[in-house]
Amino acid sequence: MLAAFAGWAWMGRLVPVADPPSERFSCLSYAPFRGDQTPFDPTLVIPYEQIEYDLTLLAERTECVRTYSVDIGLGEVLPIANRLGMKVMLGVWIGWEEHKNLKELDRAIALVQRYPETVKALIVGNEVLLRREQPPEKLIALIERARAAVPESVPVTYADVWEFWRKHPEVSRAVDLMTIHTLPYWEDHPIPIEHAVAHVGAIARKMQAEFPDKPIVIGEAGWPSAGRMRRGAEPTPVNQARFIRELMRLSENEGIGLNLIEAFDQPWKRLLEGTVGGHWGVYNEDRTPKFPLSGPVSNDPRWLIHFAAGALLGLALLLPVFMRRRALSVVGWFVAAFASQAAGVLLVVGGLAALDATLDTFDALSWGSRWLFAAAAVVLALIALTRGDQSRPALPTSLFELLSAWRQRRRPHGSRLGAATGGLRAAVLLTAAVTTLCFLFDARYRDFPVALTIVPALAFLAITWMERRHRAALTAKDDLREEKC
Repeated sequence: MLAAFAGWAWMGRLVPVADPPSERFSCLSYAPFRGDQTPFDPTLVIPYEQIEYDLTLLAERTECVRTYSVDIGLGEVLPIANRLGMKVMLGVWIGWEEHKNLKELDRAIALVQRYPETVKALIVGNEVLLRREQPPEKLIALIERARAAVPESVPVTYADVWEFWRKHPEVSRAVDLMTIHTLPYWEDHPIPIEHAVAHVGAIARKMQAEFPDKPIVIGEAGWPSAGRMRRGAEPTPVNQARFIRELMRLSENEGIGLNLIEAFDQPWKRLLEGTVGGHWGVYNEDRTPKFPLSGPVSNDPRWLIHFAAGALLGLALLLPVFMRRRALSVVGWFVAAFASQAAGVLLVVGGLAALDATLDTFDALSWGSRWLFAAAAVVLALIALTRGDQSRPALPTSLFELLSAWRQRRRPHGSRLGAATGGLRAAVLLTAAVTTLCFLFDARYRDFPVALTIVPALAFLAITWMERRHRAALTAKDDLREEKC
């Protein structure tokens, strides 16, 4: 338990992070979606009160928001921001349907004409070239249409990943400024946090050198707080705070315009990008801030609660060993206590991930696999802990024997517990194999429940070891009888 306490305390320790030049963000990407709200719902209209609440909250920490559309109620962002004294980088969503594009653009133009002093920039299209939903010439035509209709005081731009500006330099001639996206975590060769901000700065300087006649604005830059590690790029709250604070300092020192992605965690993005997709916000989904903008930061502020949960789970797993009232050696009790506490820690870590799995990539598979692993972990930990002092450990029945018994409509050979353990092992291995196979087709966005798989793996290892020890003891007894005879 002391080791578990030390481990949780280490995970929840306060880590020093350099302070930014200001405790206000320069600009934040704003998407209003909460809970099961999604932009893919054609009937959704975001309530005015929801947007008003969000912007009032954001006004405490920033003077600017970036939007991506004026549809589904987002047209209300501009008048609310105007009343709050905020600026808006107003986004126009450009897709593959021309009539929808024109309708969206005309509505945005009307809003800009009504609130020109509130619009920091009009962004006609977001990563349209990346998604290949429009050719450059049609995109340029839409940009020019906007440029001709809005006041000259409002800059007109387009936003895309920096590589696509280089692939289509002709688009730069149609805009007043270039809005580039650079996300070190998502680079083809992921950038570790130690070099992430320097990478963003190098990209901004590189683009300015290649396009000297156009101001460069970083339209999207950020770091996720949770999700799978991509090589050296690890999503954690500390790394997110470090990236954002250091980038704010870089922006201030070099005079680079900066919009951070994003204001609030977006649960719907987990369906597309896995756990990491829903954890780019500087606020949680419930609108609480993830970290302060000054002072040290913790990866797990609730570590004491998690330690207590793990300790209670460990004690619960150890309780059946006490109830069996069988004598164990000092070493045996130490091993049982250590194993139960380790299992408790892993179950808490994995359980937190399992609770999040309902909104993960391909949610049915993720949800089912993680809860299967969690259930198997509890059952197998109990079996391993309670069978260590038995005369006959519950060695799992082989899959071949289980299938043969099922086909022949008979009971499997061996004990019932062995058959149950064998069935559980088959289910765990099949689920792990399917999950692993999915990485061949969708490795970019999938997560693997490492913590939850460790407990069943160690439990099976312990059961197998106990069986071999039991067989060795029987062999030794037989040899002793033969010698006496």
